[in-house]
Amino acid sequence: MAQFVLIVLYMVVTHLAVVLPSDRFALISINLLVLIVLFGPLKKRRPWAWLGLIAALAMLYQGTGVRLAQVVIFLPPVLVNLGLCWLFGHTLLPERTPLVARIVRLLHGKDDLTAPLLSYARTVTACWSGLFLFNAVVCLALALCATPGGLLLSAGYQPLFPVPARDWSLFSDIGSNVLVGLMFIVEYIYRRRIFPWQPYRNFFDFLRRAAAIGPALLADLMR
Repeated sequence: MAQFVLIVLYMVVTHLAVVLPSDRFALISINLLVLIVLFGPLKKRRPWAWLGLIAALAMLYQGTGVRLAQVVIFLPPVLVNLGLCWLFGHTLLPERTPLVARIVRLLHGKDDLTAPLLSYARTVTACWSGLFLFNAVVCLALALCATPGGLLLSAGYQPLFPVPARDWSLFSDIGSNVLVGLMFIVEYIYRRRIFPWQPYRNFFDFLRRAAAIGPALLADLMR
């Protein structure tokens, strides 16, 4: 719950830092980002996490910290979406099992899937990879062209197609997540039509089961 609150605060503060623009909010945004990344190890009282937190804060509050913060706030949406694109996309390589096929196997509790289901799982994996790549490209394009405070302006270049900084924030914080949510719902509805029998009763039961297989899926990915 605490980590969720930090994420919501981070999104709000980042939006204010870009729209106002505000050096103070930019620094607070990066502080929240560092806390989110290190939240688990900090909660477990890992010494390296506390040292990392102190080092990050020291770097932020030196002379160039404000300028660094103004640039860094544009990067997380791009990096997160690229990471998710890689997570799905690299499982499409030869001799690998598509990520969605791994999820289906865990949900169904069996390794032997039918050929149509495996083919569908590969297609859905490719679609998710494409969506995250699209989100990353749009976030980067808006970050480059954002006015004021965008990446090109910070580097001393005038963007050919300037866009309001709020447009970057609206897409990275809301628009991209709405697209992911729509993809999730539409794919679920279509899947129930072409594969009527499923081991879950409804959408909420599916969400519960999907959350339950999280540790097993992580262990499978780490192999």
